[in-house]
Amino acid sequence: MTTLFATSIDMAGHKTSLFGDILSLTKARLSMLVIFTSALGLFLAPGEISMLTGIVATLATSGLVAGACMINCVMEKDIDAKMERTKHRPLPAGRVSPESALKMGVSLIAICLIALFLFANPLTAFLGLVATVTYIFLYTPMKQRTSWALFAGAIPGAIPPLMGWTAVTNSIGLLGVVLFGILFVWQLPHFLSISIYHAKDYKNAGLKTFPTELGIRVVVHKIAFYTLILLLVSLLPFTMGEAGEGYRNTMIIVGGAFVVLSLIGYKYKEDSQDMLTWSRRYFYSSLVYLPCVFVAMLAFR
Repeated sequence: MTTLFATSIDMAGHKTSLFGDILSLTKARLSMLVIFTSALGLFLAPGEISMLTGIVATLATSGLVAGACMINCVMEKDIDAKMERTKHRPLPAGRVSPESALKMGVSLIAICLIALFLFANPLTAFLGLVATVTYIFLYTPMKQRTSWALFAGAIPGAIPPLMGWTAVTNSIGLLGVVLFGILFVWQLPHFLSISIYHAKDYKNAGLKTFPTELGIRVVVHKIAFYTLILLLVSLLPFTMGEAGEGYRNTMIIVGGAFVVLSLIGYKYKEDSQDMLTWSRRYFYSSLVYLPCVFVAMLAFR
């Protein structure tokens, strides 16, 4: 008898399970980032919130992202089948049916929106709805039409910390907007760097990205520019009086090092292995930068 955890072998020779395939559809690593950022909004927001409400709000916010990712996978299954990095995912590989993934995604979104409405407040549920609709109906179809989809995708990606804030305050405060801004700007060079590394894959799949439309050299300029803007935005909590000198000093050191790393891309030729190595190193460094910002904000509040 087949169980939820029954394993099989995919075309790449990897062991898979239904449970693992479902996690893959939810893009679990992205959901973990959402848990982290939405929890940050909860901790930084003024006021009190019960532990139950905080847990439900955080998990429901992450669940919305997971459900939206499932629907995204359904909408892009044919595109995923054309890319080396995604062709063995559950839908293009035929291990999960699009109908099943769609039902799971819609059900998860509905449950999480209701949970946010009942346990948090209508404002937080509304922000969750905006993030979900933007991701599914704006960002996903835009990726095949224009590279500016990057900015559309950064909107739902930046809303979770604001949702954590509103779950406590039932209002959109200035620091909540700043948290949104930090995460919004962070996503721009973060995804531009990985778009360099996977430029050929994206082009083969017909996805519009800045490297394929404007060239890698222009993208290097953009990464350096957005990294500088990220440093300036990250300093706003200090200038607002919401974080102390320890936070400012941490941001100058960490943000300054990140800016220097962004400038190193100018050393390398387009389409060189060094350029690919740098873009990948920048991508992983961005995953370190974000926790540094948020941990410092909590430590030096």
